[in-house]
Amino acid sequence: MTTPLEDALQAVEQHIEMVSAALLKADAPTLEQASTGLRDAAARFSYALDLSRQQVSSITPALKARMDAIAATLVVHRESLARLAAITDRQTAVLVPSQDSSANATYGNGLGGKQKAAGMAKIYRSAG
Repeated sequence: MTTPLEDALQAVEQHIEMVSAALLKADAPTLEQASTGLRDAAARFSYALDLSRQQVSSITPALKARMDAIAATLVVHRESLARLAAITDRQTAVLVPSQDSSANATYGNGLGGKQKAAGMAKIYRSAG
């Protein structure tokens, strides 16, 4: 017979596996859904943990080990998300240059707001 705390912990573990799979695939929509499910499962687990503390039932070493494993996995996920965000930022910067890069503009005025004086092109000016 499982307790509500064990059921809630199992739900968290299942959602962590779904988040892991979505991170490996770099599938943003699936990752968003899995993350939302994980957040909800974590909230239910937190509630079940509070109830178990009120009932003076101690957390077994097996449950503690599972919670520690979840904590370690979440650290890895946080690092993976940071790496994925950095990669996405770099890819975005390549595709959509920032406003400050006007000196390196491909089209338009690359003078950073400075206008050249109107007149003839250099090739039509006399050398003398």
